[in-house]
Amino acid sequence: MGHATPSELLNVSPSEEHPSSQRLTPENKNKRDAEPSGQEDNSFVNSRVARLSICEDSTTASEIMAGLKDSEKVEMVQDSNNGNSDQQNGKRGKRSKRRRSSAVSGPGSAKVRQSVKQAASTQAPVTKKKKKVLKALLEVREIPAGRKINIKDLRDLVVFILGGTNNCPKWINIENRQAIRKVVVFLVPGLQVEDFGFSSDWRFSNSQQALGESCLKDLSDSGAKKDLQVFPVSAPGSNTSLFSAYNSFINVGLSKKEKKIRREELDSKKITISDLILSLDDLIENNYPIHRDTPGITDTMRQQLIQHYEQDPIEYVSTAKFDHEGSHIFALDCEMCLAKDGLVLTRVSMVDFNLTVIYDKLVKPDVPIIDYLTKYSGITEEKLLNVDTKLQDVQQDILKIVSADDILIGHSLQSDLDALQMKHPKIVDTAVIFDHKAGPPFRPALRYLASTYLEDDIQNNDAVGHDSIEDSIACMKLVKMKIANGMGFGITANTEDLFRLLGKVGVKSIRLSDSGPKLSVSTAVGCESAIRCRSDAEIISGLHENLNKNDLLVCRLRGLEFARGYATPPIIRSCEVPNAEDALAFFSDSLQKTYNDAPSGTLIMVMSGSGNTKKWSEIMTAINKLDKAERTEERQRREKDIEEALAVARDGVGMMLLKQSE
Repeated sequence: MGHATPSELLNVSPSEEHPSSQRLTPENKNKRDAEPSGQEDNSFVNSRVARLSICEDSTTASEIMAGLKDSEKVEMVQDSNNGNSDQQNGKRGKRSKRRRSSAVSGPGSAKVRQSVKQAASTQAPVTKKKKKVLKALLEVREIPAGRKINIKDLRDLVVFILGGTNNCPKWINIENRQAIRKVVVFLVPGLQVEDFGFSSDWRFSNSQQALGESCLKDLSDSGAKKDLQVFPVSAPGSNTSLFSAYNSFINVGLSKKEKKIRREELDSKKITISDLILSLDDLIENNYPIHRDTPGITDTMRQQLIQHYEQDPIEYVSTAKFDHEGSHIFALDCEMCLAKDGLVLTRVSMVDFNLTVIYDKLVKPDVPIIDYLTKYSGITEEKLLNVDTKLQDVQQDILKIVSADDILIGHSLQSDLDALQMKHPKIVDTAVIFDHKAGPPFRPALRYLASTYLEDDIQNNDAVGHDSIEDSIACMKLVKMKIANGMGFGITANTEDLFRLLGKVGVKSIRLSDSGPKLSVSTAVGCESAIRCRSDAEIISGLHENLNKNDLLVCRLRGLEFARGYATPPIIRSCEVPNAEDALAFFSDSLQKTYNDAPSGTLIMVMSGSGNTKKWSEIMTAINKLDKAERTEERQRREKDIEEALAVARDGVGMMLLKQSE
C-alpha cells in the first residue's frame, strides 16, 4: 500500500484542497501575497497549520511559519480598522470570525489585547433599569356546583401567601403572591345577610361566585370598596353539628405520614412526672400567676413580673422552699361561687400521691355571694352558715404543706390558684397534658377525661354539684396513667398550630382576642405571640400597635356576636356588651382604618365564621337539658328543625381587601 497523501490524512478530497495547500514555490508565494489580506479565509490558516504538522523538511516549515506570522499581523490591523470604521459610520459592524492560532502569537499581540481591555475599563458604566414591581392579583373563581369555600380554604390561602406551602388553592386565582407581604385576619361572628343589603331570608350560599357589588353598608362610600371582594363561606361542621370556626382556622391538619411520625415519636418517649411540668411559656399562655422561682425565668423577666404584680390590686402569696416528710406531689381542687366582682373561694381540697385526702376545708368569703353556682360548685348557703375559715387561713395552711420544690396537679389549675391568690412554680395541668377530642385550642373537660381514660363517672349530679375531693383524685389518677403509658397517651396528634407552622419559615405572627394570656413577658418562644384583650376596642388598638411588627395578625372580635345573641358573654366581662348597630359601625370603621394604615402589599381578610346561630343554639340548649336517652329521641323528633337551623348557622361570609400602591 502506498503512502497516504496530506489530503487523505486530513480527510479532504484533492478537489476540495485550498490552492495554498500545494507546496510553496516562488510563483505560489507571489500569488498568495498579491491576494487581499482582508479576505483571507480561516481555512487558509487552518490548512497551513495542518501542513506544518506533517511537513518533512525544515525549509518548508520555515516558510509556513513566516506566513502564519504575517497573516496574524495583518488580521490584527484589519480588526482594528474595521472597529474604527464601524464607530465612524455609527453602525455595529459584523466582524469576521477568526480562529486564533495556537501555534504562534504575533509579536506585540499581548500589548494590543491589553490596550483593548484598558479602553473598555474606562468606558462609563451602564445604568441598569430598575425592575418594575408587579402587583399581586387575587380573584375568587366561580365556585363549582356542590363545592363551597370553607374556613380551611381561607387558612390554606394564608399559609400559601406567607410561604408555608407551595400548594396554591384552586378556588382563587393568584398572581405574584410575593408582592403580598402582610396578612391581617378578622374573625367577626355576628355578620349577617342584612349587613350587606340582602333580605333576611336570603343566603350567602345562594351565589356560586363572588357576590359582585355586595358590600358592608357602612363601607359603601369608602375608598376601600374598589379593592373589596365578598364571597360565601361555609362554617365548619357536619350534618348534625356546628364546629368552632376559630379552631378550624388556627389548626392545620397533618397528613397521614406526619401523623404517623408524630405518633411514633410520642409513643416511644418514656416519661417521669418532671416531663409533665408546665414550662414558663405554657404557664404564661394559660394565664397562671407566675412564681419568681419558676424554672426558665431570667432576671429581666423577673423584673417584668415584679412590675406587673405591683400594679395588680390583688396581693398574691408564694410558696417557699422547705424540707418536709411524706409526699412531694399533690393534687388540688377548689370550688368557687359568684360575688359582685367575680368568683370567690368557698372550698379547698388536696390529696397526696397515694390518693389520701390531706386537706379539705370550706371557706367563708369576705364579700356577699350573689350566686352559689351549686350546679358546678356543690356549695349552698346552708353549707357556709357556720363556717368561719377565711382565705388567709387557707393560704397559711397550704404554705405549711406545700414547698416550692413540690409539684401541684390540677385541672385548669390557674383558676384555683387565682382563687387562692397563690403562686407556685411547678405545675402539672391535666387540661394541658391531655387533648380535647377536637384538638387544640379546646381544653378537655375533666368529666370527659375521667370517663374516657378512667371509666369513672364524675360531676354527674347537677343537684349535688361537683366534689373537689373527687376531682382531685381524678387528676392524680390521670397523671399516673399518663406516666405509665408515655407522652403520647391522651394526645390526638392530628393537627399543628398555624402560628407555629408559619414560625418555622420565619413568619412573625400575633393573635389578639379575649382568650389570650393576661401577662405579656418576653420569652424565647419563637415567632408567635398572643395578647389577651378585654374588648374589641383593645383588640383594634393592639392591632395598630403591632401592625408594622408582624407578618400575620389575627383578631377575634366578639362584640357583634354578643350584641346579636349568637353567643353568651362570660360570667365575668369587664366591658358592657354594645348594641348591634354600634358594634357593626365600630367594625366597619376599624376595617377602614386598618386599610388606611396598612402598608402596600397587605391582604385584609374578614370571615364571619358562621351564619345566624340563634335558632340552632336554642334547639341544642333545649335538647342538652334532657337526659341521655331523651336527647336521642328528641333529636330524631326535631330532625327537620335541626337541619334547617344548621343550614342557616353554617351560612357564613368572607371578604378580602388587597391594598397596593398605585
